[in-house]
Amino acid sequence: MKQLNTLALAVSLLAGSQVANALTPWTTGFNSPNVAVYTSGGAAQDKAFGQVVSTTLAAPGTLDTFSDVDPATGSVGSRWTVYYFTGNANLGAGLAGKKILLEKRSYGAAGYGVVPLLASSGAGLALEHLKIVGLKQADWEVDGVVGGKKWKKTIDASNGSKYLVKKVSDAGFLGVDPQVLLKPKTQNYPLPVNQIITGLPESGWPLTLTKVPTTGTNAFTVVPTGGLVYGVAVTLDLYKVLQAAQKKAGTLPGSVVIGSYGEGSLPNLNRNVLASLLAGKIGAWEQIKIVDKTAGNVVKSLLDPSILAAAGVVAPYKESTTGSNLTPVAVGKRNPGAAIGAVAYAKFLNYPSTSNSFAPAATIADTALDEDAALPVVKAPGGAADTGNLLKDWQNGTNATGYNNVIDGGSPAKRWGIAINSADRNSAVTLSGTGGDPWRYIRIDGYAPTLENVAAGVYPHWAEGAVIYRTSKPLDTLWAVKTKLLKAFADDLGSPTVANAVNTTQAWGKTGIFATTADPRGFKASVPFNSSNPVVAFTHSNGGTTHADIVPVADSAATGGLAIQLK
Repeated sequence: MKQLNTLALAVSLLAGSQVANALTPWTTGFNSPNVAVYTSGGAAQDKAFGQVVSTTLAAPGTLDTFSDVDPATGSVGSRWTVYYFTGNANLGAGLAGKKILLEKRSYGAAGYGVVPLLASSGAGLALEHLKIVGLKQADWEVDGVVGGKKWKKTIDASNGSKYLVKKVSDAGFLGVDPQVLLKPKTQNYPLPVNQIITGLPESGWPLTLTKVPTTGTNAFTVVPTGGLVYGVAVTLDLYKVLQAAQKKAGTLPGSVVIGSYGEGSLPNLNRNVLASLLAGKIGAWEQIKIVDKTAGNVVKSLLDPSILAAAGVVAPYKESTTGSNLTPVAVGKRNPGAAIGAVAYAKFLNYPSTSNSFAPAATIADTALDEDAALPVVKAPGGAADTGNLLKDWQNGTNATGYNNVIDGGSPAKRWGIAINSADRNSAVTLSGTGGDPWRYIRIDGYAPTLENVAAGVYPHWAEGAVIYRTSKPLDTLWAVKTKLLKAFADDLGSPTVANAVNTTQAWGKTGIFATTADPRGFKASVPFNSSNPVVAFTHSNGGTTHADIVPVADSAATGGLAIQLK
């Protein structure tokens, strides 16, 4: 499907029969959407998901969104969102002018966009999806300004049977290729999360699926959706300590102001150090040392009083169980089946595709006893938003996530933590380092996680995504219409127009999603790189599909060339 021109679409809708009218569900046939599509998968491209719906799929002024509120963290839409709208004119027969319900389940992450679809020979596993059909306006709270068209509700075991409905997902959306997740007996293989209504894991979860069939009667269509920049983040105190240490070591300019957040101010960790942290080979922050070139080449650990004083922070909690009085490293990876985890493990550990590669460190149980005896403390939050919340807990000495259970002086322990995530979050932090949540991104191998650095081939932490769905489903009379919608959706997720509309401008540069020259639509890379038309001429595509666990190479058929950095 050709990329839709948003401006032309808007003009045609204003002039034609699709005049924008609010499609408030409870006043316009709420109980009978013409087309209902349920999807499941990761949250890495949530902003792009919403942008495609609002600009490509929905007629202007007709979109209502319904989202859950996580009772533990307060995150809105981190588990479920329903988009309810009138199909726009350019979608054509079967969709234009129809009442469409498109639901996105992110609970369980990318693995829920694969295993539940393939289970039971393609029949699929029924999952808890967000329910809006049959509910009333009084059942929802306004999300934002009164009179808006966004709605929310806190959902837990007490009301789950009212707001959740069991459905087999029609499609999966992933921030990585599906094959890298289907590796049984590895930390990439998706595991079931607990159902909200019962508190029990999904039953019938297959643990032996190894590939997505693309031929035969049980074939699936896999549509690439462009790339996403991933990042590594650290708690704010650790960020400042790394800055202070690297200023003393001479790897950051002496002029860098502690806490500042420009590209040249970010502290740096190389892939070998990051791999060591992810693999659990560095248990205490005292093990990381520098040579202080400002003080006669004296060797100092990160806990040295002069580094703490220069950073303006105090030392975090020191464990007492082993008697060593060390400062535990705190590592946030991700739950099994999360794209964010799979990409990081592939990039930094070559896991699990390389024989004898190091595995990510084992997760520590969520008890004070287990955490206080652990070096390092390793947690696996179940969502991209919860990764940020985990870093907040470690920095602030709180425990909203339930992952920070050691008590120090009457409150949960403060820790220096590091975690993997997408690179487009916490964008409210200013150039001077104020604002936003109390954690920050770092550079990897000397480069910040910007779109431009990905295009130049110097930032390594990125991967392409995919949308997958059954090629045919004879028992579903609307399947041709549903797959038409899903293909339009997937195509726009991989377009530079949508990428530019949702990408985040951080204090250190622009980041987020991008198109690739390997896309069949022939997107052209720009030299010099144009962040408003983000197209990258590197690809993980080999043999017709993308593979996050291989080294990306230049696309030999790319138009526009490569804007590489030679340093």
